[in-house]
Amino acid sequence: MKSSADSLWKAVARSMARGLGAGEALVEHLDVPEKVAERMAQAIDGVLEFARAEPEAGGNAVDDEKAGIAAALRLAAPLVQVRMQRRLDALDAAQTQAALCPDCHERAQSVGRPERSWMSLVGRVHLHRRTAACDPCGCQFSPAQRRMGLGEGEFTPRMEEVCTLLATTVPHEMAVKLVHETLGVQVSEYGVQRMTERRGRALEQILSEQAAEQCPVNPAGLPRSLPPSRGKAPEVAYLEVDGVLPMTREEVPRAQLSPADKARRTRADKAHARGGRGRRYRLVGKEVKNAVLYSGDDCARESASRGCLIDKRYVSHLGEWQAFAPRVWAMLRERAYDRAKLLVLLSDGSEWIRSLAEWLPVPVLLILDLFHVKHRIWEVANLLHGEKTPAAQRWAGTQCDRVEAGDAARVIEALRFPKPSRRDVADKVAELEGYLRSNLDRMDYPAYRAKGLRVGSGAVESANYHVTGARLKLQGMRWSEAGAREMAALRADLFNGQWSARTRQILERSAA
Repeated sequence: MKSSADSLWKAVARSMARGLGAGEALVEHLDVPEKVAERMAQAIDGVLEFARAEPEAGGNAVDDEKAGIAAALRLAAPLVQVRMQRRLDALDAAQTQAALCPDCHERAQSVGRPERSWMSLVGRVHLHRRTAACDPCGCQFSPAQRRMGLGEGEFTPRMEEVCTLLATTVPHEMAVKLVHETLGVQVSEYGVQRMTERRGRALEQILSEQAAEQCPVNPAGLPRSLPPSRGKAPEVAYLEVDGVLPMTREEVPRAQLSPADKARRTRADKAHARGGRGRRYRLVGKEVKNAVLYSGDDCARESASRGCLIDKRYVSHLGEWQAFAPRVWAMLRERAYDRAKLLVLLSDGSEWIRSLAEWLPVPVLLILDLFHVKHRIWEVANLLHGEKTPAAQRWAGTQCDRVEAGDAARVIEALRFPKPSRRDVADKVAELEGYLRSNLDRMDYPAYRAKGLRVGSGAVESANYHVTGARLKLQGMRWSEAGAREMAALRADLFNGQWSARTRQILERSAA
């Protein structure tokens, strides 16, 4: 009969006092296999040896902590294995009907409970699970393994969660080093890349489905009736939108390859070469569209000249605005911003952003980012009057004051008088005039400020750099379109604080 938890270790100690080894004593009092008990016994011996050992000469606090954690992890591995095995056993016992193949949905036959292993954060775990084989399609699968969230790959879900978190933060090569340095677990760069790609594909699928579910129009373009969003709606909600261009690549079609390149690609295909071997690419820039959402209540002041946003959410998508807009709308509904009394959209004035605003099924107040306007005015002033000259400063100061006073029409009028001789300067003047003229309805800054509204889109400018650029625009990086799209979504998920919750959502979907 097994001992109760409160007396377990006393019973183990008595058994060892009778001459049993630690492993034998654990087998006697724990419902664990002999091999697991031996691993536990060896780990316990290691912990005790570490506790009794004198510190090594010349060591320091870092050495002591590393050695202690390593000893504890050796004990954690068999404990994790026991816990996972019991969960698998319970799921197998609950399986009362014949398993259906997940691919062809035919009845499958049991082929026993073979063992396989996964690499976890605490080392390798070896588990037995009932496996079924499907004769029609030839696949083998374990229903309990699927329901538990253990994938067909070589890593546990928690291991993948941590590795993909690091690989979303830093390049894959550095992620591998961090895993080894912090956890003492060795993984390959290719393995980390595969994990991250799997998570990225799963996340993209979830976001696409959520966008389709929340989309205010059906595929035919007709309005849909959606249930009201949940939560308290703010008085004012903000939506800042902009884009950033990571360097992406697309494969050159075979028909456009030279004979030598065609031969090289044929050899690579026959050798089943991985990656881009034998292929030729052209570099293109595909825009990642970013949105930052927050409420007026989230706007706080750190000082008289500096503000901050207490809470904000990000949406990032590589693609056209028509695919981006439903994702933005889904996030607006998630935050109940679709029911805000006033929804403000801040941007740099790009036409696609105006199209997005018109697509949204709620009224939107469009505000042109004041600092973009001032930057363009200063750019023209320096071209007309010389870089940072007193004349340039006077001209730019006057035009910026007019803009802030809500009198951009006078700036447009002032742009008629310069007659630059250089073509590039004349083009810049005309460009500024067209920019202001097309955005006059978004530049009533005195009225905006009288209502206490923000007039700058600094949050999305920061997102372009910190959320997207810091991972996708590093020196020398070249992305496939799918890879950039998935990484952009992963980065937004990371900055939204969704990582752990998203892991569980992905596992639930894979187990369904």
